[in-house]
Amino acid sequence: MREPEPAMPKHPATPLQNHTGIPSPMKSYFELSSGLSFDDVRVHYYSAKPAQFQALAYTQGSQIYLGPGQEQHLSHELGHIIQQKTGRVKPVKSFNGVPLNDDPKLEQEADHMG
Repeated sequence: MREPEPAMPKHPATPLQNHTGIPSPMKSYFELSSGLSFDDVRVHYYSAKPAQFQALAYTQGSQIYLGPGQEQHLSHELGHIIQQKTGRVKPVKSFNGVPLNDDPKLEQEADHMG
């Protein structure tokens, strides 16, 4: 006697939640275009940290810090995530003990990515 096939769920599996702070369409676009996962990225909105570096936004590792009202810089900072994940960013100086790289070529490239 043949065993009955398992019942199919009435609803498809719920997609994984996006807990990064990156809007889902933007996250998908950057993941598809770069071939990298952004699941480990966290965006900190309304952060005071960029002001400590006289910046509007900055990225360190997989953390993106956006100053108040600076959401328009998110795609640029995602470009820096790609640069860092591919090992192309080396610290060239330090500010308040935080390693930095402000290479104009990397900044321009992040502008084009975003």
